Amino acid sequence: MAQLQITLTDLNELVSIGEQEAIDTLTMLGFPTEKMESGELNVEVTPNRPDALSVEGIARALRCYLKGEPALYSIGDSGVELTVDASVTAVRPYFGGAVVKGITFNDSTVRSVMQLQEKLHETLGRKRRKVAIGIHDMDRVRAPFRYFACGREDVRFVPLESTESMTPLEILRRHPKGMAFEHLVADLCPMIEDSRHDILSFPPIINGELTKLTPETKNVFIDCTGTSEEAVRQAVNIVVAALADRGGAVERIMLNGVPYQLLSEKKWPLPVKESERLLGVAFTPEQVGPLLAKMGYRVEAGFAYSAGYRTDVMNEVDLIEDVAIAYGFNNFEPSLPAVQTMGRERKQTPYHELLVGLGFDEAVTWTLSNRALEEKARVPQGERMAIENPLTEEFAHFRAAILPNLLSALADSKNEKLPIKLYEVGPVATPMLSQSLSFASMHSKANFSEIKGAVMALVENTGKNAEVKAEDYGAFLPGRCAALYIDGNKVGYFGEIAPDVLAAFGLEQPVCACEMAL
Repeated sequence: MAQLQITLTDLNELVSIGEQEAIDTLTMLGFPTEKMESGELNVEVTPNRPDALSVEGIARALRCYLKGEPALYSIGDSGVELTVDASVTAVRPYFGGAVVKGITFNDSTVRSVMQLQEKLHETLGRKRRKVAIGIHDMDRVRAPFRYFACGREDVRFVPLESTESMTPLEILRRHPKGMAFEHLVADLCPMIEDSRHDILSFPPIINGELTKLTPETKNVFIDCTGTSEEAVRQAVNIVVAALADRGGAVERIMLNGVPYQLLSEKKWPLPVKESERLLGVAFTPEQVGPLLAKMGYRVEAGFAYSAGYRTDVMNEVDLIEDVAIAYGFNNFEPSLPAVQTMGRERKQTPYHELLVGLGFDEAVTWTLSNRALEEKARVPQGERMAIENPLTEEFAHFRAAILPNLLSALADSKNEKLPIKLYEVGPVATPMLSQSLSFASMHSKANFSEIKGAVMALVENTGKNAEVKAEDYGAFLPGRCAALYIDGNKVGYFGEIAPDVLAAFGLEQPVCACEMAL
């Protein structure tokens, strides 16, 4: 969830609504909202709705819902041309842009635009790696523009919030933004310049001071660069929609001689039958259309058109979700399912109840593991259920035991108040999948007797016949370890964790533990 702070004053500049009505309506629309002690409204925005990462986007969602009408924008032609040079192909190949004219900027507008820019960088832009956005005072530069790549010392310009002209290398070494995002550029640095060779931006690092937004700014040029063409277009659409909501006139640019399309709608058949099937309400087209209009869709002749700023509408189910939101989840009548089933207790349930009764807290850890972690816990290195395409070395195969995960959890919790007693019930693979139970206790007096008492209480209260035999195994201290047999079958081991294993996990307190198959 992204957190967005807005004031009711800013919100009321865009939509007339009372404070409590705004809180209730936004929460119902899927944006949980509460009033903070500062008086601002704190709005939680899910990652699939980057269009709502500004007060303009929030106000737009409220206007559509309250009026039952979509937000419509007219697009003009700016005549501004931008050329993408072949030198950026291997650096940041995709560019999107627009011009917005006639905006009245004040402190709150500038603050909102900057907040939207940074929120999009963090979310849709994946911390600027995927998308970076620049917003420039159009009247300070002269078209046409060029997007190109150059060496680290080939150009000079004054970066934002600076008075000194710098090369890209100096920016990366000395400017706070350059040092923070140096890892996003290599030897070639992307640049945007105007017809006089004045630098507008060094994406994805920083804009130039020349085109800084001020309360006097009226017309802006938006640039967006990145590694995903679709994400770049989405970011441009979201920004221009927000500025249009502030009264700006949106105009497209010519990109490599071709008009750059803005806010293009997607056409969908009205999902009447599927809405009934998934939601259980017999909607008619006359009902579905207005519901979608409240969520910002343009409805015409049996079709719904999703707005260009909506990045989350990818298939019919997304429309049905919006139908449900507009209808109101509290308006659905609960009913018993048509299928009758009989419930029964899961076989793991008694173990959960007993271990909680013995003072253990449940842990839920990763089911994927790696050999390095298991070697630290001296888990026997047999055949593993390997992951064919692991994203990291940490998650290379399915875990063969739960105990290494619990020891890691204890290491992460070693500064907490003692005793710490954890358990987990879950799948392991050796290499076939099966259910396992592991529990561990860490404090200054943890010993073999404590863990044996817990094991025997667990077994006896589940009605099993248990037998304990002295046997050394894995992570346990030789001579302080035993094998557990239930109904004549060996199911696991328990004992005191060996000092070298404790040291490998950075644990300074004694630990006793058990791992057993269910």
